[in-house]
Amino acid sequence: MKRRGIFEKRNKRGVSAIVGYVLLVTFGIILSAIVYNYLKTYVPKDLLECPDGVSIFLKEYNCQSGQLNITLKNNGRFDLAGYYIHSANNTKQKIATNNLANNFENSSDGKSANIQGSYILFDLMSSNSMNAGNETIHTYNYTQTPKVIEITPVRFEIYNSKTRFASCGNAKIREVVECS
Repeated sequence: MKRRGIFEKRNKRGVSAIVGYVLLVTFGIILSAIVYNYLKTYVPKDLLECPDGVSIFLKEYNCQSGQLNITLKNNGRFDLAGYYIHSANNTKQKIATNNLANNFENSSDGKSANIQGSYILFDLMSSNSMNAGNETIHTYNYTQTPKVIEITPVRFEIYNSKTRFASCGNAKIREVVECS
């Protein structure tokens, strides 16, 4: 009978270790579910997008001696705040990666500005300052001759009673340019 008691004791130890591991795994799963639900509240549910009808048009361009002059027209229904501008040195390149905003020289109205080498704002003093139908001329310096220019308009949108900066990717334009 003593032998039987020893085996029973070992079996109970094995069961208690398994119960401990099951409780540990269960606790980990419950904790991960709580953390997931908490962090899920930080991710916005709706994407901030520009309204349909936002449009910018590259009306004219001129390349000479390392300078690119572009005439932009807001041919959409909404006012614009500015734009991202990128170029590519090859027409086969699908995405233009050279940021021309770093090389912004000046504008015809003198109000436009390069913001942190990232994008161009039409006016620092007002939010969506380029009204529908308006035109402006901007000058850029370049070292590598651009073959393609991509322009993505941006505007300030009111979202949840706050003014937010929105990139209008649905209104991006791509133009092949002939510079010598």
